[in-house]
Amino acid sequence: MDSKKIKEERYPTGIPGFDNLCEGGFIHDSVNLVVGNAGAGKTTFLLQFLYNGAKKYDQNGLYISFEPEVSDLIRAGKLQNMPDLEELDAAGKCKLLRFDSGLSIKELQEKLTKLIIKHNIKRVVMDSINVYVVNLPKQISLRKQIYDLLSLMKKLDVCTLVAGESDEKSDASYDVSEEIVFSKYAVDSIIELFASGISGVGDRALRISKMRMTNHNRGPVGMSISDKGITVLKG
Repeated sequence: MDSKKIKEERYPTGIPGFDNLCEGGFIHDSVNLVVGNAGAGKTTFLLQFLYNGAKKYDQNGLYISFEPEVSDLIRAGKLQNMPDLEELDAAGKCKLLRFDSGLSIKELQEKLTKLIIKHNIKRVVMDSINVYVVNLPKQISLRKQIYDLLSLMKKLDVCTLVAGESDEKSDASYDVSEEIVFSKYAVDSIIELFASGISGVGDRALRISKMRMTNHNRGPVGMSISDKGITVLKG
């Protein structure tokens, strides 16, 4: 595969060090799960993905929050080298919206479709899947409901990142909730963020445990979070 084709098919995150681990970034119409415990850096990862998309790659983004307030996202951006998130939001380049976690799958699909078309969105993030899925009706298969939602994102030809909360264990793995287990079957990649180093790697670490159609680094890689955001160390 030549470099031009890779560029056309990949959406780089712009996160220092990350794109080198996975052939230049995420596949353009993929759905990707970013999982970790509280404080692991999921929100920072999502914000950098959108912010860099708008600033470096001229791709409009959409942040759907089911939990963090928009004001908190803007504040986090200012603390991590993304000072103009509010201006990008107002310009439609990086929309930051908080949705009611009680929305049905159909209602969420309708809202997402309208926003993606209206603002020519190329990158979408959702934070977090746990908060949303816990309110879905249990008489319908959760796996089917999540599958229907994520299938829509592929049809709309956007690159989607979904945050998932899990509990980090001492053996460098996660205790995962039911909704995260369901999500793993539907996503194209799984990015694990660890708040503490694993296998002797760094104070924090990242691991790409799955990425379809990609020759990716499979081991743990150290990372740091500073006032510049996330930096992934050499893998």
